[in-house]
Amino acid sequence: MKLDHIQLAMPEGKEEEARSFFIGILEMEEEEKPEPLASRGGCWFRKEEVIVHVGVENSFVPQKKAHPAFVVENLTNLEKKLKEKSYQVIWDEALPNRKRFYTTDSFGNRIEFLKAGDGFNQL
Repeated sequence: MKLDHIQLAMPEGKEEEARSFFIGILEMEEEEKPEPLASRGGCWFRKEEVIVHVGVENSFVPQKKAHPAFVVENLTNLEKKLKEKSYQVIWDEALPNRKRFYTTDSFGNRIEFLKAGDGFNQL
């Protein structure tokens, strides 16, 4: 089994904020959405094998517990970029042998970042 993509929710009309986070900070590339999906709003992003769909949700409420977790090469650089853009970074040491932190996207959805090569469950 392989994960195809994850989907996060966003409020209507906030695509530029999504682009600022996923392109501007995470350095992902935007993928064109096919019709009829494009007319529904939202954005699709990719970086290597990681695919994130950010879709418009009526009555949007950010996810505070459920979250994706991305493995990155340099947590320190990412932490710096997030803080420069006024995103909160919350380090978590609850898992042994895992260096990781949480932040939120532009809409308050929780996102976890882990250091590549640490810990367990590495494929």
